[in-house]
Amino acid sequence: MRNSDSGWAAALHRMWTSVGRIGARDDLAELILPPLQALPGVVAVWGLRHDPAGDGVLEYRWTGVPLEGDFRDLARRWGAEPETVIPDGLYGLGVTTVLRARFDLAGEAAGTIMVLAGDSADLDLVGTCLGQVIEVTREAIRLLVVRRSERAQQTRDALLAEASLQMDAVLDTKQTMQRVPRMAVPAIAEGCLVFVTEDGKPVLRSSVHVDMRRLNGLLADPAARDHLAHLVGQAIQGAEVPAPDAALLATRTADVQVLRARGEVVGALVFLFDREDAAVPPPSFLRDLASRAALAIDNGTRYERRRRDVVTMQQHLLPTRLPDVDGLSVAAVYLVGDRILEVGGDFYDMVVCDDGSVAALIGDVCGRGVDAAALTGMARHTLAALLQEGASPARAISRLNARLRLDGSWRFVTAGVARLEQRGDGVTVQWTSAGHPAPVLVRRGGRIERATGGGTALGIVADPRIGCSEIHLAPGDTMIIFTDGLSESRDPDGTMFEDRALGETLERLRDRPIDVLVHELSRAAAAFDGAGTDDIAILGIHVEGNTDEPSGR
Repeated sequence: MRNSDSGWAAALHRMWTSVGRIGARDDLAELILPPLQALPGVVAVWGLRHDPAGDGVLEYRWTGVPLEGDFRDLARRWGAEPETVIPDGLYGLGVTTVLRARFDLAGEAAGTIMVLAGDSADLDLVGTCLGQVIEVTREAIRLLVVRRSERAQQTRDALLAEASLQMDAVLDTKQTMQRVPRMAVPAIAEGCLVFVTEDGKPVLRSSVHVDMRRLNGLLADPAARDHLAHLVGQAIQGAEVPAPDAALLATRTADVQVLRARGEVVGALVFLFDREDAAVPPPSFLRDLASRAALAIDNGTRYERRRRDVVTMQQHLLPTRLPDVDGLSVAAVYLVGDRILEVGGDFYDMVVCDDGSVAALIGDVCGRGVDAAALTGMARHTLAALLQEGASPARAISRLNARLRLDGSWRFVTAGVARLEQRGDGVTVQWTSAGHPAPVLVRRGGRIERATGGGTALGIVADPRIGCSEIHLAPGDTMIIFTDGLSESRDPDGTMFEDRALGETLERLRDRPIDVLVHELSRAAAAFDGAGTDDIAILGIHVEGNTDEPSGR
């Protein structure tokens, strides 16, 4: 075996074992050109990477004779069509023959390798070695393409996973539709528009672009808006979508994907791309993203519809209006837990008794759902009817306990009744409770007091303990009765609203009208508890009249 043959065999082995470690195409020249240059009689080795969009050259690589100046023009001509005449500049360097080989790979830039040899070169050997290098090059590029494709797929999978997490993190349809385009731009596209179907027609609900001024200009153009509406309309109707007018949309290319969830079309996504074709995600990826977005939007829509039904049903368990009582301003609020899709057990009411006194009642049935709702209605109406007919609060509460025990329900009920009697210097309140939170008093001077409660929940024992206390409300004073959804709202650290923020909030709201006070108080408690998992019922009673006398006794 000739030394050149054995040396080439070792070099070829090194090339084949190194192709899997090539990290970029630019590294390839350092692997394949020097072994060819080392062959006897080789003067230079030139490598070209061709521009797939035209006749140009993207990259020049060389060993031996530099590919500069006029030699670049010569190499470009030889890369397109071999010439047999060796120019004087190369002939003077000892070049008498040029061997040329080209490689192509679908979807990748083609390349040409030229070996410039002198009279002493074994042209058969050089030609064989050049062919083997072409095979090494083709395999190295193929592996680069595979690894690049795998990395791109991993990136797309990560984007899909993150998009799903972000879109599923909220159940508000409006927020979801805002998150969808923000997840797509700029990682996936330069622009993204979300259309939803309303009465069978596409309506733009959200849009994001890397250049919002350009997007605003696009959406201000009636022709562009009509074109978008036509594209989306065709897509949601299942008709053939015409090619987008890229010039009209001021983008390089566009793609329309239908939003389909649970067999129904809910809208469409329009992606706007300014990037090169190779950087545009494949249609399968865009369809997958649209499918996940559609499911998130549909989930939000269904959640909101269900929650509206729950709120409506909850309202039927509450009084349609509270009675007008001379000398008192009364307001109530019921806030359904943000993440709750079952009817809760909180209730309140206010009745004018046969003896002229006023009774405000509040309670909380354990649990949620249809059974809790039925018990809620029974508890509220039982207490209200008994109080209105003249039963004392203690008697009414005891009768409710007997009814709960008779029905055999496992659910317990906490309840509180405030019986109010107006006197010349204000209002006397008899507070009677069965395990319910005690009222909070906001004195007109700003002092916050907590009344006393006590008692045990109803429905557990035959003879429950009932707590009783007396409260005096002077003109300008306010009494707040509520369910534990207010006082026991917890922040992420586990601290309750009652311990950290109730007094501060009431101090801030003490001069507000009673209706504003109860609504703002409920919102403050809900915001304190980010999870918002419990309902909140609040009934506020403000004593009107002359406020010159001192408050509280």
